[in-house]
Amino acid sequence: MSGLALIASYPKSGNTWLRAFLASHLRGGQPIDLNGDLSRIKNLTGRSLQDKHAGLEHSDLTPDEVALLRPLTSRRIAQLQPGLYKTHDSNLVPLGAREPAIPADAIDRLVYIVRDPRDVAISMAHHFGWTPEDSVNQMADTTFRMGRSSTRLNMNVEQWVSSWSAHVESWLDAADLHLLPLRYEDLLADPLERFTELCRFLDLDDTRHAISRSLEASSFTALAAQEARTGFRERYPASTAPFFRKGGAGGWRGELPPGLAERVASAHNRVMARLAYR
Repeated sequence: MSGLALIASYPKSGNTWLRAFLASHLRGGQPIDLNGDLSRIKNLTGRSLQDKHAGLEHSDLTPDEVALLRPLTSRRIAQLQPGLYKTHDSNLVPLGAREPAIPADAIDRLVYIVRDPRDVAISMAHHFGWTPEDSVNQMADTTFRMGRSSTRLNMNVEQWVSSWSAHVESWLDAADLHLLPLRYEDLLADPLERFTELCRFLDLDDTRHAISRSLEASSFTALAAQEARTGFRERYPASTAPFFRKGGAGGWRGELPPGLAERVASAHNRVMARLAYR
């Protein structure tokens, strides 16, 4: 593999589940340590990784300087440390920059996971400690960024996320990328078929037995049980629920107030229709 193989998504769309599956798959289907083995699929925006390849500390830079630097650092990581990475970056040009944080010439291939935005809204609210209304508002905000904190040094550098619709289309419409789009709901409905497709795309073992073992090791039940026993360091400090909370599809129907569900559908109706979210 030459360059970055990215597992990309809007936040709370299934990225961590895919990473858990891949971490197990790379260990021959063995159970994983959530707080250790997930590092096999590194976070591309991790501050230590970015500082190492930029040759400086991003904490010394302004947001505009970070935005200008990130494409250069992405290319450097692709050249010197290629492999599997996760990201929540959009494929948009941030304010202050001239190109996206992860330019196409640094990307070998990209898996993009998309999830019904109404379920995303509920999951984000629990994860970040927001109200459901705050979550819905944030998902419609084209200026939404992650990785910036006024009270502490964030573990990640800044990411330009934008709105849910803009994020999704920025990747799905990128004609110059080797892209595999996956709906979270399809991963749940037919995991063996969809994860086989994933493994073939990534040039990994795609035998039925190997994939079944990795799916069992990374099942929601297994991951939730491990989080309950040992905790999960990727759980956000303000979170109001376990990171592995439910892991299903369509839960918004019982949890998201009807008025907010209608607002999500109104704000993102075109992209939802494109992805058959009704």
